[in-house]
Amino acid sequence: MIKLIATDMDGTFLDSQKKFDPEFLSLFYKLKEKNIKFVAASGNQYYRLYQKFLPFSEHMYFIAENGSYIAEGATELYCNIIFKEHVEKVKHLISQIPSLFMILCGRKGAYILKRDLQYQDEVKKYYCAYTFIDSFDYIDDDIMKIAIYDTQHHIQNIINDIQSQLPSKVKVVTSGNEWMDIQNKEAHKGLGMQFLQAIYDIEPDECVAFGDQMNDYELLQQVKYGYAMDNAVQPIKDIAYEVIASNDEQGVIQKIKEILNEE
Repeated sequence: MIKLIATDMDGTFLDSQKKFDPEFLSLFYKLKEKNIKFVAASGNQYYRLYQKFLPFSEHMYFIAENGSYIAEGATELYCNIIFKEHVEKVKHLISQIPSLFMILCGRKGAYILKRDLQYQDEVKKYYCAYTFIDSFDYIDDDIMKIAIYDTQHHIQNIINDIQSQLPSKVKVVTSGNEWMDIQNKEAHKGLGMQFLQAIYDIEPDECVAFGDQMNDYELLQQVKYGYAMDNAVQPIKDIAYEVIASNDEQGVIQKIKEILNEE
């Protein structure tokens, strides 16, 4: 019996236009009737995810910032903070590479330097609570994640060099070839799933997850029914329970309908 369904957002639940099928609205209430918890598991900001799913955000769960922030509706359940000295080292490292700009992702919101204001349209795709500031030196917030955007779209060419220079307690995870995220090593979507399974007494074989990129790897490993999108990278397909239709073919919606029919 399925008790929890979690899905990545970009490239998985959302189509190429960053939208989801309106049919999900009726499916969500069917999930609720059957007491199946629905979880948005994303590298995106919590506030952005909460906004995306209004008006029923209060009745669902969020694994945001790649597992660094977990919430039930508007209630924080867990937050994984990067040590300040590690934040400082990452800031210095990334500032040495002209093609990159970074976003410091905190509990209260996200922070971007004013010099990167030209990328606001890209920022708005993933963040709704953000501030452009003169300097990162005076932020009064706990930082959970540092998101990095490559304006030349060649993340894969530089990721190994960046990883080798990071503090040992943090890691870098890619999401496509434009974005990478730096956060504590123990933070990932799989940890978020494990946390929810523990507090709600749900077994892995009662859980479904959907994903397409390497930041979904641990999420799919933490459940029995881990589905890879047809547009997923090969390592995700390799560990998947099944490969389903692409995000633009509404593969997640199709599979949820199948699950509801079986339940």
